[in-house]
Amino acid sequence: MAIAKELETELSMPKPVRIHWTGCPNSCGQPQVAEIGLMGTKARKDGKMVEGVDLYMGGKVGKDAQLGTCVQKGIPCEDLKPILRNLLIENFAAQPK
Repeated sequence: MAIAKELETELSMPKPVRIHWTGCPNSCGQPQVAEIGLMGTKARKDGKMVEGVDLYMGGKVGKDAQLGTCVQKGIPCEDLKPILRNLLIENFAAQPK
């Protein structure tokens, strides 16, 4: 939630974007059906294991439902905000405030 709130203060969004984040190994937060899905995992940074996420994109619910695909694995959580910021700008027409 902290990252989402920070991004909301930095970006203007033309429409809402569904972001699901889960740490459950059973995909309880359903990251594969979100426009941006984040599945908690471990990642390696500077030779150490840290908290991280696998990034999914393109999920949809409803009549034209489809599962998103994993586009990047093992992103350290501390490196996630700029990646999400760029995705929102490049893929969802977000504008810096």
